[in-house]
Amino acid sequence: MKPGNFYGIGLGPGDPELLTMKAIHTIQRVDCIYVPKPDVKEDSLALEIVKDHVKEKRVIEQVYPMTKDKSVLNTAWLKAAEEIHTEVSKGYDVAYLTLGDPLTFSTYIYLLRYLSTMLPDHVIHTIPGITSYNAAACMANYPLLTGDERLAVIPVPRDITELRPILEAFDTVVMMKVAKKLDEVIQLLEEMRLSDNALFASYIGQKDAFLTCDLVSLKGSGRGYMSVLIVKRTK
Repeated sequence: MKPGNFYGIGLGPGDPELLTMKAIHTIQRVDCIYVPKPDVKEDSLALEIVKDHVKEKRVIEQVYPMTKDKSVLNTAWLKAAEEIHTEVSKGYDVAYLTLGDPLTFSTYIYLLRYLSTMLPDHVIHTIPGITSYNAAACMANYPLLTGDERLAVIPVPRDITELRPILEAFDTVVMMKVAKKLDEVIQLLEEMRLSDNALFASYIGQKDAFLTCDLVSLKGSGRGYMSVLIVKRTK
């Protein structure tokens, strides 16, 4: 039997209007849709974003454990890949939804690694999505790069001092996965006299979206979750 096609679709940061036309058309065309979620009881944000385009399609929700145990995660991703492989092997076109861009700090990458060993390359298609930091910069009219400037996109390290040489070497630094390190990062930026050159954004594209350039006001706020911090060496 001729296999179907697999589509990994980036949905952007959360605003349904930031879906690409290619993402919408693909969702409308496929036979079934796989949606990741962190918990059985939680609603899927990915599914909420595309609800106007799913209609009566078959939707399969896959729950992935919220753990850093690699053996547990690998087992979950392998199981997910096997389920998708079964559908594609039957000739069905399958979509897998993921927030942001599929190949930028996305757990989709782990699924793709397994699927690449199960399916022929020509049936695997990845559709890009708008990243949270790109959406945040546009919402704030905050230029990321001009001329010959250089950009670094990094997760916030456990040891905040590792940020110093990066901030010194790049014109713009995008920090992802800020989480509980926000206060420490702000402290370092104050020491480096960069706190006035930054944009903080959280829940971009969602109803609780928040942006500010007043980093000092964020100390003790606990706003690090689902956030991105953009820092420029010079204004």
